[in-house]
Amino acid sequence: MPHTVIQLLDLLELEQLEVDLYRGRQPDTAMQRVFGGQVAAQALRAACHTVGEERGVHS
Repeated sequence: MPHTVIQLLDLLELEQLEVDLYRGRQPDTAMQRVFGGQVAAQALRAACHTVGEERGVHS
C-alpha cells in the first residue's frame, strides 16, 4: 500500500477510553488544526463500534 494510505488508516484508528468513549488521533504536523473530514470519519468509526453489525451506516 502507498505510504499515504497507511498513514490514513493509522489516523482512523481510535483509542477506546471507556464504554462508548473513544479518542481520535491527529497527524504530527506543525499545523494546530483538524480537518472536518477527519473528524467525520473518526466519529463514524466510533459510532460503528457502539452498535451491532446489523446496524450499517446509511445515507
